[in-house]
Amino acid sequence: MAAVLVVTGSARPNSANHKVVALTKAQLEAKGVDAIVADLAAISMPFYDAPMPPSSPDFVPEHDSVKQWTQLVADADGVVFVTPEYNHNMSAIQKNAIDWIGKEWDGKPVALVGYGWTSGAHQAHAAARESLAANLKAEVLDTATNLFFMKDLQPDGTPVDEQAVTAKLGETLDELLAKIA
Repeated sequence: MAAVLVVTGSARPNSANHKVVALTKAQLEAKGVDAIVADLAAISMPFYDAPMPPSSPDFVPEHDSVKQWTQLVADADGVVFVTPEYNHNMSAIQKNAIDWIGKEWDGKPVALVGYGWTSGAHQAHAAARESLAANLKAEVLDTATNLFFMKDLQPDGTPVDEQAVTAKLGETLDELLAKIA
């Protein structure tokens, strides 16, 4: 059974992210996938403070939380980032998590699911794609899910049109599953 890591994108307790993560996890499980949620707020990694970059052959994470996060990514067949759009970018908690890992991203299939008011996280996905694909050599998929508040989601993350949200998520997740099959 394939294992897919679903990565949270917000540390806010009432964030829409929690509901979008749950929708993503449920859809993956309905497709027969072992979906594991990486709650970045609970993992609680420090801001990147290592003396050398993770791309260095001598890099060894020292923080237990970073070791846990690195192992979650290494063990996953694929990763889904559920990305809110903060100031036309991905959230700081996700960017920090990406920055803590080097070789584990190389060739890792990554799907992007996002939401927001004006672009449905399109701009956040562009930033994520630049970090993950261009710099870290992850295989970021072409199809991304962009969910818009008031069209696809209520501000609390509840779907406005559950069939439309399921269809949009399905396109992205099906591409990921085809990549890791």
